[in-house]
Amino acid sequence: MARGSTQATTAATSAQNLSNNLASNANALYGELAPELETEVTHPAGYSPTDLAAMDTAAQQSAGGSQAAAVGQGSLLASRTKNNGTADAAIGQSARSAGQNLSNAALKTQLSNANLKQHEQQSGLSGLEGLTNAQTGASIGALGVVPQAVNANNGAINASYDWAKYLLDPAMQAAGSSFRYGG
Repeated sequence: MARGSTQATTAATSAQNLSNNLASNANALYGELAPELETEVTHPAGYSPTDLAAMDTAAQQSAGGSQAAAVGQGSLLASRTKNNGTADAAIGQSARSAGQNLSNAALKTQLSNANLKQHEQQSGLSGLEGLTNAQTGASIGALGVVPQAVNANNGAINASYDWAKYLLDPAMQAAGSSFRYGG
């Protein structure tokens, strides 16, 4: 066996084993994470129905509180001025403002939920991309040692024949020249 070829063969075998182990580990991880990430991509959860209901309830309570406060203030104003018609315009404006605020709050809740779903989809896609890169990159990276080991082995083989070349080539040339000239 050529000098150095044992080390080169061992290095190539180690690299192949490392690559196989990394690929196996990545496949196991991929098998667990990929379905979860694919679910995120295809069916993002967003806020839970309970959370959405709580957000809507909070918005409705806020709007209801604003409306109740306006009615109370209107009644207080009518009582102080002894004019029941005084508060109608203020109560009407308060009702419109409360309704607008409720509508805005409900819209913000829905937009926030849609943004969360989009974020979950993007996170799922990024996760799948990273998982694929990790799975293939580590395995391929370990295989990068194999060509180096093969080159080292070839160099060792060539070096083992160099002694023969340096010793036998002059003898072969001498034998050849004496044979040609009738030596």
